[in-house]
Amino acid sequence: MKQVDKSKNLHQHSSENSTPPAERVNSAQDNESKFRNTVKQAPVGMAILRGEDFVVEMANDAYLSIVDRTEDELVGKSLFTGLPEVRTYVEPILLNVLHTGIAYHGNEFEVTLRRFGTPQQCFFNFVYQPLFEESEHASGVMVVATEVTQQVLSKQALQSSENQFRNLVTQSQFAKAILKGRDFVISIANESMLNIWRRRLDAVVGKRLIDVFPELEGQKFIDLLHDVYDHAKIYRENEAIAYVDGPGGLKKHYLDFQYAPILELDGSVSGIMASVNDVTDKVTLRQQFAETADRLSLATDGTRLATWDLNLQTREIIHSGRLAVIFGYDENTVLTHAQMRDQVMPEDRTAIIEKAFHAALQTGTYYYEARIIHQDKSIHWVRTQGKVFFDENQVPLRMLGTMMDITDRKESELALKTSEGKFRTLADSMPQFVWTSDTQGTLNYFNRSMIDYFGLAPEELEMNGWIQAVHPDDRAENQRLWMYSVEHGTDFMFEHRLKRFDGEYRWYQCRAIPQNDADGTIRMWVGTSSDIHDNRLFIDQLETKVQERTQQLIVANSELVRTNMELAQFAYVASHDLQEPLRKIQTFATRILETETGNLSERGKDYFQRMQASSTRMQQLIVDLLAFSRANVAEKHLESTDLNQVLQNVKDQLSDVIQAENATITSDELPVRYVIAYQFEQLFMNLVANALKFVSPGRAPMIEIRSGEVEGAAIALAEADPTTNYQYISFSDNGIGFDPQFKDRIFQVFQRLHNRSAYEGTGIGLAICKKIVENHKGLIDAVGKPGAGSTFIIYLPAEG
Repeated sequence: MKQVDKSKNLHQHSSENSTPPAERVNSAQDNESKFRNTVKQAPVGMAILRGEDFVVEMANDAYLSIVDRTEDELVGKSLFTGLPEVRTYVEPILLNVLHTGIAYHGNEFEVTLRRFGTPQQCFFNFVYQPLFEESEHASGVMVVATEVTQQVLSKQALQSSENQFRNLVTQSQFAKAILKGRDFVISIANESMLNIWRRRLDAVVGKRLIDVFPELEGQKFIDLLHDVYDHAKIYRENEAIAYVDGPGGLKKHYLDFQYAPILELDGSVSGIMASVNDVTDKVTLRQQFAETADRLSLATDGTRLATWDLNLQTREIIHSGRLAVIFGYDENTVLTHAQMRDQVMPEDRTAIIEKAFHAALQTGTYYYEARIIHQDKSIHWVRTQGKVFFDENQVPLRMLGTMMDITDRKESELALKTSEGKFRTLADSMPQFVWTSDTQGTLNYFNRSMIDYFGLAPEELEMNGWIQAVHPDDRAENQRLWMYSVEHGTDFMFEHRLKRFDGEYRWYQCRAIPQNDADGTIRMWVGTSSDIHDNRLFIDQLETKVQERTQQLIVANSELVRTNMELAQFAYVASHDLQEPLRKIQTFATRILETETGNLSERGKDYFQRMQASSTRMQQLIVDLLAFSRANVAEKHLESTDLNQVLQNVKDQLSDVIQAENATITSDELPVRYVIAYQFEQLFMNLVANALKFVSPGRAPMIEIRSGEVEGAAIALAEADPTTNYQYISFSDNGIGFDPQFKDRIFQVFQRLHNRSAYEGTGIGLAICKKIVENHKGLIDAVGKPGAGSTFIIYLPAEG
């Protein structure tokens, strides 16, 4: 490069030799003048520096403006004389350009200049170009500079803004994410959003939203994002329902969210900032509160207590019909929270209600007594109690409570306060003890009956003389309960013995109730003590008699146990010892009839046959009595039993009779129940056997067994509980039936509707059925019509 410059200088020298000297001088001066004019008018800062002291040979107006110097301050002087503050930054670079002859380009070079009276941080794009004359060494440097301070500062501000924006997103306590482009690629997601997504940052950044959450396909959220992106409008929605894939499959979530477009400088949309708040717990809690309010409203329906549920975020209130009545409206009127506040007496609104409301937000407990004004201008007192419910961040969400009209009580209290003199007169005329105390529990008034009983002056009683009259065994508990009531504002009640002036102790029931003023503060206690000495003695005597009677019942119960044991022994005798002679009578009668037939007359045979039949009936009667006895005294050993199998066992045992009678038995699916298995088999056996026995001539028996459930109120039996559901099992037949007037008689022991010659039996079978059903806490009913059949219905309490 330097050789090129030197050849250029030689060419210029040869040209000058061929030109006359005067012309050469004029031409050089013209070129110099043109060059300087060009530099002067250049739109960029330009200056020429000469020598190693970098003397400013010239500087155009643009350069002087940049450095805020005049031409006199710079031209003809070293650059660092006029601009000493740049020497540290610039001198090494200029020396390197001067010595090496290599140009230097600087971009956004930072330097501090003293301009306009103060140091300023400036940025320049510049070129330091070496100047060569006839020598191969540079003699100076041309400076071409453009100030880019504003551009650099703007770029830095933009970068800082971008960083701040990212920090704002990542550090926000609210869930936020940046989605870039129309594909909604996840660029940023802060910790709160990752917690909602249940994803790690490296698993989502750089991926499309639909790829991370494919379950969003078909839901409205992707379409909403496209709409926000296309129209550059913010979209917000509260409690939107979203289905998000989780460990157990798709789960329902409630979301408050906002989609906001991210705009570039030209107004185009480059992405969307999504802000999301998962309010599933809040919505679920609100729904639970609403259900609780409904249940509480039902529980308090018909009482003087009204219920309400206030949303502390929206001030929406749900209330029972009773609350509208308390405010003077029809129970179907729906009131707002603001309407209720407007009806509160102004002086109570600030001093009582708002104070209690703010306290409730801190303590969680809401309580006040205040006055409200009805539309007819009448004033009523109300008492409100409530509880505040908070979320996991202790933000109050809802307040649930009750309200009661206490106008009557307040009016009574006011009347009591204004007529204290009458109260004292009345109290002194009462035989009971009447006393009052201050808020600290110190007794300060005693009626005449109390003073006369203790035989002490009122001043002596006030100095704790009364506590000395309490029996020593009752004194400590008396003081403990009294101080507890004073501290907590609860009613006081205690039975203790008080010493009379003559030394005798008598039992008294003591009771005290706190008296509150308008703001619920206890202002005094009013107590009474009633003589219950005679009642206590009577109760003691009664307890003694009860103990004596209990002992008698124990003895009677032991006797009953012994009697039952004797009955059990009788049952054994009936089943064994009494049947044994009957079996021998039957055996001997049969042998005589078989072996002595030729020696017996017809009358003799008839006698023996009658004797044999009587012994058989006697044997059956003993068996039935034994069965009835067992049904009475059997232990209640219940076990899960399939009644279908019980019925099948009965059909197997009666198969010969069923086949002989050509009988048909149909049945529903019977339940599985906890029953005494052998008793239910006997129950089914008796009912089926009866249906097979009492058949109409020439008609094949048909037995239908049905099962189901029925409400107790629908059962035509006085013993049925209308609040209980029953399982029923019915046995219907097409036999001879019976007259309905005998319905109760057929279940009695030894009761028969037909003579023994027509139908065999002892008349105990249905009595056994009734006893078995009663053993299972059930009922049995019979429906019949002569010639049209019978139906026996068993009702058993439905099992849970």
